[in-house]
Amino acid sequence: MKKILSLLTVLILLASLLPATASINVPSSTMYVKTANGKTLNLREQPDANAKVIAKIPYAAEVQVYSDFLGMVWYHVQYGMYNGYVKTEFLSDKKPKPHVTPTPKPTVKPTPTKAPSPEEQTAMEIAAAKALGLVPKGMISEGNITWQELDQLLTNAIRLKNKNPSATRGHVYLSLAEYQAANAGFDFNIVLRGVAAAEMYGALIDMGESDPSFNHSNDPFVADSATIALCQEHAGISSNLVGDWRALPMLDMVLTIIDNVDAVSGKPVMTLDADHEFLPNNPFTRAEAIQAVYRLYNSFHQFLGKVTVTHKRQANLRAQPSMDAAIVGKVNPGEVYNVVSIPKTSWYEIQLQNGKTAYIVAGMVAFEMN
Repeated sequence: MKKILSLLTVLILLASLLPATASINVPSSTMYVKTANGKTLNLREQPDANAKVIAKIPYAAEVQVYSDFLGMVWYHVQYGMYNGYVKTEFLSDKKPKPHVTPTPKPTVKPTPTKAPSPEEQTAMEIAAAKALGLVPKGMISEGNITWQELDQLLTNAIRLKNKNPSATRGHVYLSLAEYQAANAGFDFNIVLRGVAAAEMYGALIDMGESDPSFNHSNDPFVADSATIALCQEHAGISSNLVGDWRALPMLDMVLTIIDNVDAVSGKPVMTLDADHEFLPNNPFTRAEAIQAVYRLYNSFHQFLGKVTVTHKRQANLRAQPSMDAAIVGKVNPGEVYNVVSIPKTSWYEIQLQNGKTAYIVAGMVAFEMN
């Protein structure tokens, strides 16, 4: 009798060491831990993702599965001395192969886009101008430009823009005879920057621009405006020439050329220096001239018509003809813009007051063809 009591006492003590949730059932099958990342599997006290974790079972470890709880989500298992619940998705009938952590692919660092230096920008634009056919054959890019060379550059731009190989310049600021008789080139056959801007203003008219002056609401401050007037005086052009476009203040022409922006690079045709000076009485170099005429060619568009903003609120301007494209600005009801192109149905490419272009959806405007 004492032996029986002793055996019962031992059994009771052993039972007290098991977790409270231990099943009295016999495990029905053996399965193996197979986690996707090779990490340990949480053994929980209850079939609940928020239940207490009572053990962590290593990858590929063997567990005994009880038949009293075979759910779609949880299994009741025995792992060593631990009894609890694991998710069914992390158990496999077959022992998995050792987990091999994949070697991460090296991160490809994007190559930073380096903005070209002013010298590189000039070289690229001169090369593009030559490829386009703007630069007269045999013309070099060093030294100061002559009246004849600038005349040929502008004539080529007009011919290319108008698709007329025999077109000539009808709006010349100074003819060769006037140029030679004036103080515009002094004792040398050079073209001053102020005169060059006026010649390009006339070229815009010859390209078909009816009003080259645009809207000067965003004009930059020009520190040497008095010197620009002096340059016009040297050219011998009087403001008393009634009805002659050349009688316009040279400052207006300079501002127009600065306002015109190359649609390719976003750079103005001609620029001011760091002190906001245009330096109108400085010689115009060949490199400057080729670059400026190339930008002038890219800045001018033959307009297809006009659009008037008819929407009651501001309308969005887009970087591309798509509603998914970035918004680059807004326009107000009633404003009118020239149409550069109609890239696809329901979109217009319009020219803004700063010379740049953007896209607007047709539903926001009324179109009038030229």
